[in-house]
Amino acid sequence: AMITAMCAKQWYQRRVRGFCGGLSPSPWISEHELVLISYERVTSDLIKLDIRTGHHTHVLPVQYKDCCVSVLDQMGSKLLISVSGLNPRLSDRTNQGVAYVDISTDSPVLEMWTEDDDSPENYCQYTVETFTRAGREYNGVLIKPGPGSPNNNSLIVYPHGGPHSMFTTSFRADTYVLSQLGYSNLLVNYTGSLGLGPDNVHLLPGHVGDVDVKDVHHAAQLVAKREGFKKIGVWGGSHGGFLTAHLIGQYPDFYQAAVMRNPVVDISAMVGVTDIPDWCYVEAGLQYNPYRPPIPTADDLKKMLEVSPITYLDQVTCPVLMMIGEKDLRVPPSQGLRYVRYLQSRGVPCLLKVYPEDCHPLSTVACAADGLVHIHLWFKKHLGV
Repeated sequence: AMITAMCAKQWYQRRVRGFCGGLSPSPWISEHELVLISYERVTSDLIKLDIRTGHHTHVLPVQYKDCCVSVLDQMGSKLLISVSGLNPRLSDRTNQGVAYVDISTDSPVLEMWTEDDDSPENYCQYTVETFTRAGREYNGVLIKPGPGSPNNNSLIVYPHGGPHSMFTTSFRADTYVLSQLGYSNLLVNYTGSLGLGPDNVHLLPGHVGDVDVKDVHHAAQLVAKREGFKKIGVWGGSHGGFLTAHLIGQYPDFYQAAVMRNPVVDISAMVGVTDIPDWCYVEAGLQYNPYRPPIPTADDLKKMLEVSPITYLDQVTCPVLMMIGEKDLRVPPSQGLRYVRYLQSRGVPCLLKVYPEDCHPLSTVACAADGLVHIHLWFKKHLGV
């Protein structure tokens, strides 16, 4: 049954311009129907697929098309789901909470449980943005402060990690808080992100440090010019940190402040000590053999270094806040520590925050809260807001 479900997932990806992110916990709802999790543009949705006919339908009612959904539990056709949006409410409709839905019917109805929020003036304003560069389309989300929040006319560019993941319109505490503090946030789904189909995903390996960097900068330039932003910062973690380091190195006159969280800065130095050496090979465009020790050749190391942001280190001038999880096995702390040490030797303003008990995501409650405070203070200081 699981093999059949995986084949159905691959079939769906070939037929629909989206990316099937996986299967629900118990995907089969009948002998011939199953539930898939689909990423399309900037949303995540549930798809009911009939493997006999290929007919597929969206589970969420159409009025929730701008929301994102994930499955919490499932029993046959009865699902307990989490529904999320960048704002808790749109007009008179709650779009954030836990819901029950029976998808055995053609027109399922959601029963939503949520807390009321009567402060719409605090909600952020967002638009889904579409960009085109080098004949390829990609997208993002621009989140601006609401009418009841301050507006400091600054833009924070935020490329996601992965790189094969995506930003959606689901609620995010970090960007929501930053928008309440007056920052506009541009979340960019560059080439290689999910949401535009598997072909788009496969375009990036072998071109990291180039295609993804140019996509993010192109989007930032367009939005900054259109909206009149003069104060521009950038931040990201993991591959998002990789892109942040590239952006401030390749375009040093555009970004005035940067924050990096456990960033990849030198793939050639990371490959021998990370828990994902395959990532280093694949994203650099090299062949990875899982049946032999990951010992790179001199040519492999040369290519890994060439695509790494550390090669642009001498061009970096903007202040950098570096956040490191000391227990990170994915991107070893030596990556960020080395980057900061080199910048400090050149007199570039840096602040190093090390979290001894945290690892790659920096996601413990204490770390996430402390990190968000320091991100705000860093941008406030160096963007002059």
